[in-house]
Order: sequence, then structure tokens, then C-alpha cells
Amino acid sequence: MDEQKCFKTETLKNFERLNKKVSELVKLQHKVGMGFNYVSASELAQLLGESVKTIYGRVYNKQIPFYKPGGKILLFKLDEIEKWIKAGRHSSLDEIKSNL
Repeated sequence: MDEQKCFKTETLKNFERLNKKVSELVKLQHKVGMGFNYVSASELAQLLGESVKTIYGRVYNKQIPFYKPGGKILLFKLDEIEKWIKAGRHSSLDEIKSNL
């Protein structure tokens, strides 16, 4: 019986985490849908499936386009991020073979 209670507690915690993530993504989708084309570091991390620490590392190493208005807040323009992603595209093996 105690094992079943532990399972229910863990399942509930997982649902709460999932609900929080979905809620954050819905807010982000709404923001983008409203025409706001800048996102924060944490929002970008969610979109890319990376940690915020990784995003800050990319900024520090100047690997990713970013804005820092007023010197404090860190913002990323979505269309520039899309271009940055596309610039990192690698050809598939089939594409390389067909170009030979």
C-alpha cells in the first residue's frame, strides 16, 4: 500500500511539472502569435531544448545573435534565431552523394 502511495505522489509531481512546461510554452506561443518577436534567454532555452546556462554560454562566446537593451535584459529576435539555426544546417549523406 505504501508503494502505491509513493507512486501516486511521484506521478502527481510529474503531472505538475508537465503542466508547468505546457503552460510556459502556451504563453510563449501566445506571445509569438501576438507579433512580439523577441524572447528571453529562458524562453529561448525552452524553444531550443537547451539549458539557460547553455544559452548564456553561447552569448558569452558570441555564437548566437542577441540584444541587450539598457545593458541588463537579454533578448533574442526570433527571425534571427531561425536564420542562425538554418546557418548551422549540415547536408545529409544522400545530398552529398547526389552532388558528387
